[in-house]
Amino acid sequence: MSKIKTIVLGALFIAIGIALSLIFHSIGGTQLGNILLPLHFTALLTGLVLGQWIGLSVGALTPLISALAFGMPPLSPPIAIFMVPELATYGFYAGYFEKHHLNIYLNLAITMLLGRLVYSLAYYAIGAMVGIHIKPVIAILISFAVGIPGVVIQFVLIPPILFAMKRKFQNE
Repeated sequence: MSKIKTIVLGALFIAIGIALSLIFHSIGGTQLGNILLPLHFTALLTGLVLGQWIGLSVGALTPLISALAFGMPPLSPPIAIFMVPELATYGFYAGYFEKHHLNIYLNLAITMLLGRLVYSLAYYAIGAMVGIHIKPVIAILISFAVGIPGVVIQFVLIPPILFAMKRKFQNE
């Protein structure tokens, strides 16, 4: 795939992530977005389809653009800032493990755990600087519990979408 096509598709993934986030947040408020994880979904899929570096870029840019344009995820408290390294990790490692032909389900599991670890570290470091008083362990456990439906959806939907996209790109 050409570099220009890859960059255009990366921009399309950013737009899809923001659109999904807007749809979920407008239907169900903040909670539906927290439950279904639309930005996580697109960061993972971008890394798998377009590779680790575009995945990292899309993962880092999408929450910032969405926050600045539409206020979700919020910048205060700095949830969007916590999500930048998390989603960049998702995009990078999903692409890295895909390039090394790791089983898709194992890829998703390891990548999601690495992303949450990075989120935890960001929460701990940045949260302490901005005066967030919820203990990081509690915040992480809450985010895991609330995000379980989104994780299940990712495990169900991402593999068939990835395989369909691979077939499509191979035929071009």
